[in-house]
Amino acid sequence: MTPRWIPPAPLPAPAGPLDTLRSLKVLRSQIEGLPEAVFTQDVWRTPMQGGPVLVMAPELVETVLLTQAENFTHGGLLPRIMQAVWGKGMFVAEGEDWRRQRHAAAPAFRAREMEALRPRFVAAAEAMLARWRLGDGVFELGAEMRRLTFEIIVDVLLSGGDGFDSEDMRGAMTALFGDINRMRMSYFFMPDRWHASRPAVLSKHRAPVIARIKEIVVQRRASAPRGDLIDLLLHARDPETGAAINDDLLADNLLGFVMAGYETTSVALTWTLWLVSRHDATRARLLDELSREAEGGDFLRQVIRESMRLYPPSFSTTRVCQKATDLGGHRIAAGQRINIPIYAIHRHARRWDDPHVFDPDRFAADKPPPHRFAYMPFGGGPRICIGAAFAMTEMMAVLATLLRNAELDVAGDEDVWPQAGLALYPKRGIGARVRFLTES
Repeated sequence: MTPRWIPPAPLPAPAGPLDTLRSLKVLRSQIEGLPEAVFTQDVWRTPMQGGPVLVMAPELVETVLLTQAENFTHGGLLPRIMQAVWGKGMFVAEGEDWRRQRHAAAPAFRAREMEALRPRFVAAAEAMLARWRLGDGVFELGAEMRRLTFEIIVDVLLSGGDGFDSEDMRGAMTALFGDINRMRMSYFFMPDRWHASRPAVLSKHRAPVIARIKEIVVQRRASAPRGDLIDLLLHARDPETGAAINDDLLADNLLGFVMAGYETTSVALTWTLWLVSRHDATRARLLDELSREAEGGDFLRQVIRESMRLYPPSFSTTRVCQKATDLGGHRIAAGQRINIPIYAIHRHARRWDDPHVFDPDRFAADKPPPHRFAYMPFGGGPRICIGAAFAMTEMMAVLATLLRNAELDVAGDEDVWPQAGLALYPKRGIGARVRFLTES
């Protein structure tokens, strides 16, 4: 591979008379059919009646997600879809309800708490390597990363989930994801007020999963501490009011944390391992760094950040304007849906040099850091992902362990393509063959 490498992905479509037709590709994948304007301009209005306004300028994104966040809420559509996972948990909560849950849970996810979990992350990666040694060395990379991150999240959130079969639980959650991942025409063409009056998108797979998690919550309240995240959450209190998270809300949030924590992280790990395995210069630098810093250092962190720039697992976020306002000279009506296309913002021609090129050095310490709303793999503003420190610590530990011990021969560029669903997945999966670098 040459150092200047553009990995496969939908690139900006030149402007032309087919813009409206091309934009319908979003029904198949929300990163397909994005016109060149989304990668070069600050704001773009879709040509479809009732379509969203896309906002790309960092200072305007900051307005939507931070300085005027109370005027740009989730609206009706996103909670309608995501209640199947989060119930009444913090992802779909708004206002004071959200604030209480977030403030109570936040201390459990501080960086220092995550560092204490690093040995668990390493042990899970070592167990996966041991499993690979017993097999034929051929697998689908995404499936292996999903299995790994699910085992990790169950271990650190539920200390192994006493009393349930993790494979059955993972199967039920996969089915639940499939239900809410199904795109409907109304998501794109009906106004937000229509969704606000409609019932939540239901899934028969949620009830047995949430019932089992509630049982675990009750059991754990009556048992000795085990040093995992559920211990911290069971004892979490709102620092202002002293209020705890009740069992129903805790179960809703635990299900949300499990699903978000294993699915998005598995996708990030999959893309990162594929990029490293396809780019010899990057892999060589990482091995050199890992020979000196077993847990990984600055360059590994740069590689992860660049991977999540090119292939952000959470590739887009949406808000709805509650009161008519001006946004960078654009009149935004009440009820207007605002789309923040993180995938395109991460590849914006005004914000990045060679935006489609894989270049971990763009995140080197001697380079100016990107605007905090020009690089948002974990979102931005007060609703930034609560598990960001967890995910980064987990990815550093897992990648350092895998790369020190194994080399992957992976599918080539012609066989790989990103597909947007609830996360940014490799469309056809990524076939891999492992060669071990160590004896055990």
